Amino acid sequence: MIYLLSIIFVLSVLVFFHELGHFSLAKLFGVRVERFSIGFPPRLFGVKLGETDYCISAIPFGGYVKMAGVIDESMDTSKLTGAPYEFASKKWWQKILILIGGVTMNMILAWVIISVLLNIEGEPIIPSTTIGYMAEDGASQRAGLEIGDQILKIDGQPVSTWNDVRDNYFAHLGDKMVFLISRNDSTRQIIYDSKIPQSENAEQLDIFPRLPAMVGSVVANSPASEAELQRGDKILAINGKPVKSWEEMTNIVQANPNKSLDVLIYRDGTDYNKQMTPEAVDEVGEDGKSNIVGKIGIGFYYEKKYLPLLPAFASGFQKTIFITDMSVKGLWWLVSGKTSARQMLGGPIMITKLAGEFAKSGFASLMELIANLSVMLALINVLPIPALDGGHIAIVIIEEIRRKPLTTRTKLKIQQVGMAILLVLIVFVMYNDIMRLF
Repeated sequence: MIYLLSIIFVLSVLVFFHELGHFSLAKLFGVRVERFSIGFPPRLFGVKLGETDYCISAIPFGGYVKMAGVIDESMDTSKLTGAPYEFASKKWWQKILILIGGVTMNMILAWVIISVLLNIEGEPIIPSTTIGYMAEDGASQRAGLEIGDQILKIDGQPVSTWNDVRDNYFAHLGDKMVFLISRNDSTRQIIYDSKIPQSENAEQLDIFPRLPAMVGSVVANSPASEAELQRGDKILAINGKPVKSWEEMTNIVQANPNKSLDVLIYRDGTDYNKQMTPEAVDEVGEDGKSNIVGKIGIGFYYEKKYLPLLPAFASGFQKTIFITDMSVKGLWWLVSGKTSARQMLGGPIMITKLAGEFAKSGFASLMELIANLSVMLALINVLPIPALDGGHIAIVIIEEIRRKPLTTRTKLKIQQVGMAILLVLIVFVMYNDIMRLF
């Protein structure tokens, strides 16, 4: 049930704010809004207030605002009269602002969510600069970095947390970087040359920190919660086998779904033995294949840095730009073939699964997911594909260049092609999700 409720909440928030952006600017420029729909036609139920029908429609993967004088997802062509309150009667720049309103609102939503979380929940600070994992044959490995290296500086800038490592890396992405590291009690420089042959994910940070086997968050009603694990507990051994890092601990847990484990923990100067049986969870691996792994319901340990409201919004803006930049690169990897569509695209089933898992981790985690999805929704909608906002904007620009509107028949055919493309994409991502699961 938590999965169903989570995806309903996530989609409702994303679609509502996106369409609210269109609605608000349409009203600002005097365009009559005939329908505000969550979901695509056919209409299921709703209420009419004033000139607008607020409703829920049958196909839940989106929504739309039906404005007088525009052919959109409703395919309604019966009311194109040329009246001054119609979308088609407005100036070209007003049309573009109305169409870009949804994308703008999605970006604002992401910014606000991230900023509020920084203020209320704090920013996670990972207190480690030691490499615990790296992508095999990736750019970092080719540069000469190794697991166990402690990163001291990047381009002369000292780093004391993994946050520093991440921020410095992306600040110099595409340029030559010099890593000062500590290895086997000696320091050395590693040249991260921009000309290193790039692997599939070379533009991503393909190294990850070595984390202590300490409990950070505990998921409610999980094996760890039932065993009364607490934040700050240090896991010393599992079934008598010592564990020295988060990776060692998770490898053992994931390899033992539905099998009882004897977990030795250290808390406040005392050792405790806890019995836990990891839940069997379906998880998609790096190869895009689904695997059954064990999980006990804990997150890794990190410190928190709380920001006052105004600095939180400043930092939230920077993080929103960062997420946008990485999402654009992700789309480019997809288009250029660096990443396959099967690996990258996720549909309603996968989003439902993600929403449920994030909801289990807490409301803040679910809101963080919404912020990231809101950025991706904005970027996808701005693509010049018929039926998306970018497609409508392209039509406005073409009409302005031609100095005359396209015919109603042409617009209808363009919209029909766009809806067909979207339906094919929906079928593909759902098939992709099902193949991942089974």
